[in-house]
Amino acid sequence: MGLKRHRHLTLYSRPGCTLCEEAAILLDFVLDEFPEWTFEEVNIDQDEALSLRFLYEIPVVMHDGEIWSYGKFDTETVRKRLLQKT
Repeated sequence: MGLKRHRHLTLYSRPGCTLCEEAAILLDFVLDEFPEWTFEEVNIDQDEALSLRFLYEIPVVMHDGEIWSYGKFDTETVRKRLLQKT
């Protein structure tokens, strides 16, 4: 009997970022269709390197080091990427 592999996305954000808050809500909504996927929200303010890298691009959604979305969250783009990886 095969086990489904758990898959993970990372949402880079920071407090007070309304686009980040919206992205977290929408990503959670999209992932309802993909129960094998989860996401972790990472505050870029807690890491100087992340802050320098993503300050002007947040929210950023990544999977295995690949950026899937940045700036205003696009539900359909992320859904398509999830379908390709599932």
